[in-house]
Formats: sequence, structure tokens, C-alpha cells
Amino acid sequence: MLAPSIGLATLVCTLASLGFFVLGGTPLLILAHDVYMDGKFIRQFFHYCYRIVTFFSGVSSLAYALAGRATLALALGSICAIALFMHHWLIPRMDSLRPLIDAGDNAAIRRFRLLHGGGLGLNLAQVVAMVVALMYVKP
Repeated sequence: MLAPSIGLATLVCTLASLGFFVLGGTPLLILAHDVYMDGKFIRQFFHYCYRIVTFFSGVSSLAYALAGRATLALALGSICAIALFMHHWLIPRMDSLRPLIDAGDNAAIRRFRLLHGGGLGLNLAQVVAMVVALMYVKP
């Protein structure tokens, strides 16, 4: 009885954190991205986003696995894996672009903005996939 309760609580936390980071990161797209602190803030924003989502989805996946809910465990495990992958893929690319942005490279600003938008798009896709999946699989 404890494992499903932990699973449900951390599932809600996963959805809430993904939703928060999608809604909180979208207004940041209006930033010029040409100031050092803009890039640093957005990089830290994604760093914490992926860390928090990894933690909550990993705990939820483990709890549902212990409760014998393989479908939910695999779905949340995949969310955890995507968050881990994106952290290790996106953050180094943002870090490599920040010195170029400081030097005034407009192409680097455009690539940084694309990374920012792509990360938000992936988070939004995960939220939509989780909500649609929860309509068919009851936690």
C-alpha cells in the first residue's frame, strides 16, 4: 500500500515540475540571450529542471515497479531516462555556446535560442504524453 502511494505522489510531482518548467521557461524565450546572465540563468533553469524531473520520475518508477505496475514503471522510467539524456546532452551544448555569445556571435545566439526552445518543446511533449497515457492507465 505504501509503494502505490509514493508512486502516485511522485507522479504528481513529476507532472507538476514538468508543467512548471514548461510554463516558467516559455517567457524566457523573449530574452535577447546576448547577455552573460541570461545564458547562465537559462542554463541553470534547465539544469534544475532535469535534475528534479529525474529524481521524481525515478522514485515514481521504482515505487510502481515495487507495486507490480510494470506499465507505469516503464513509462516513468523512460521519462527519467529522457531527462538524464537531455541533461547530459543539452547542458554541455549551452555551456559551449555561452563564450561565443559573449564574443558577440549572432549564430551562437540563434543556436542557444534553438536549444532553449527545443528543450521546452521536449518537456511539453512529455507532459502531453503523460496526461494522455494517464487517461488510459490508471495510477
